[in-house]
Amino acid sequence: MEFVRRLEGIAREHGIDLGELRAVSGPDAGAETPAERGTVLVFPRAVDNFHVRIQLRRTFALSEGWTDDLVTVMGVVGLWRQGCRLRELHDRFPFMSWSELAQGFEDGDPVPAKWRELLSSDWHSADRPLLRAAHDHPELRRFYPDISHHSLMLSGNPFEHDLESGLAKITPLSEDEDHYRVSVLPTGVLREVASLTEALEVAAAGFRSLEGA
Repeated sequence: MEFVRRLEGIAREHGIDLGELRAVSGPDAGAETPAERGTVLVFPRAVDNFHVRIQLRRTFALSEGWTDDLVTVMGVVGLWRQGCRLRELHDRFPFMSWSELAQGFEDGDPVPAKWRELLSSDWHSADRPLLRAAHDHPELRRFYPDISHHSLMLSGNPFEHDLESGLAKITPLSEDEDHYRVSVLPTGVLREVASLTEALEVAAAGFRSLEGA
C-alpha cells in the first residue's frame, strides 16, 4: 500500500487521473489500474527502477518498458487512460515497446501478425514447414496460431481456448516421417495420420463441424 500511496501522491501533484489504483501482491508486487482495453501495472524493481506493463486479459503485454522516473510512469498511465493508441504511447514515451502483434490486438485482428511473427522466427525454423503448410490452407490461416514443443495450435480465441471457439492441435510424431497426431476440441477428434496434408484436413474438418453445430 505504501507504493500505491506514493503513486497517488505523484499523480495528484501532476494532475494525472489514475482511476482505481490498487495494490498487487505476490512475487510481482506493485500497483495496477484496470481498464477494459488493457490494465496498466507498475512494479518497483531495482533501486529507483520501475517496470511498466500494459496487459491485455492478464496474458499478453501490449506494451512494456523500464524507467527510473516515477513521474514519467504516471505520464504513461495518464496518457493510456485518456485513450491514446499504442503507437502514440511509444512515440511519446519511447521506452514503452511497440510491436506489430500488439498493434494487431489493438486493431482487433492479431491473426495475420501472429502468422508473420511465427513464419519469420529463427527460433521456429524447424517448425516452418508445418507453419507454412497450415498458413497456406485456406480454412486454417484464419485461426490464431501458436507453437509449443513443435506442436501447432490453432484457436478461434487467442485468450480463451474455450469449447465454443475451438482448439486444434497438430503434433509431429516423427522427425523422419510424415506422421502426425491431430486433436480438435470440443469435438473430441483424436487421430493419427500419415501425412501433413491429411493432418491439416482433419483439423479443418473439426473446425467446420463446430461452425455447423
